[in-house]
Amino acid sequence: MDPELSIGLVRAAGYSTYAAIATLIVAAITIALFFGGAGQFWGPVNDIFVSLTVLLLVLPVLAVLLLAGDQAGWWFSVLSWLTIAGLLLVAAGQLLLVVGVISLNASFLTGGIGITPVLLWALATIWTAWTFGVPSMMVGFLLAAVLVMSALTTAVSLALPGVATGIVSAVLTLAVCAWMAALGSDLLGRA
Repeated sequence: MDPELSIGLVRAAGYSTYAAIATLIVAAITIALFFGGAGQFWGPVNDIFVSLTVLLLVLPVLAVLLLAGDQAGWWFSVLSWLTIAGLLLVAAGQLLLVVGVISLNASFLTGGIGITPVLLWALATIWTAWTFGVPSMMVGFLLAAVLVMSALTTAVSLALPGVATGIVSAVLTLAVCAWMAALGSDLLGRA
């Protein structure tokens, strides 16, 4: 790839990651409003901002592939492209739910299928961060914290629905924001 194009992609990915922080925060607020009883209006608004968030993560996945792909190997390239497909599937499912083309249950299916390669990519990216320093080790540690908080949030939501779930969900959101801030900074530093 042309070096100037590569630098431009990595820079754009850094800014895209920062933008994803903003859309994630809006998504978190709108889902809290929805479940807090502020009205059905907030459900579709949340779905739109979830779609925007995952779409904004496509460029960072491409940038990490560009930076770590040669070192990590062909399997990382395949997983990165599957992750991009997964992100697009999640976004499409959320938007199709908003316009009424699919049901809520169908959106759980598109979300579940779409997020699976993303989770595998996260594990692989932790490995590339800790093995090759791409992205930085700090990004790898924060991504590991996101995965741990994701598992904890799932467990708490099953065992203690209500306030406890809201608290761990808020901590998970903060962990994802910290990871994205570190990734955005790392990418911009490499551009």
